[in-house]
Amino acid sequence: MTDRLRLVVKTLEDLKLTNLRIYDFRGFSPYFDFQVVASASNERQVHASIDHIRQALPEEHIRKIEGIETSRWLLFDLGDIIVHVMHRDEREYYQFEKLFVGREISLSEVN
Repeated sequence: MTDRLRLVVKTLEDLKLTNLRIYDFRGFSPYFDFQVVASASNERQVHASIDHIRQALPEEHIRKIEGIETSRWLLFDLGDIIVHVMHRDEREYYQFEKLFVGREISLSEVN
């Protein structure tokens, strides 16, 4: 796994986000290699992920952040890594991971 993926996962773990899942899309998507999904228990925790990711990664690695206005579902475009930080209610409601074709990677494979 890449060092940036390890750094993203560690950052999310340090934030105490739950239900952290990593999906490998290499060979499936020409746009990104991995998607990371994590749940937060409230909007404050979702919003805190913005500062933590910005502190962990140089600004040039963060292409775009979507969802800042509501702090219910944030999408971080890190180029080869897409990160979703979702309020647990949003994640349960949308269940968008059922659409993923990528292979799920265990946390032990990343660390």
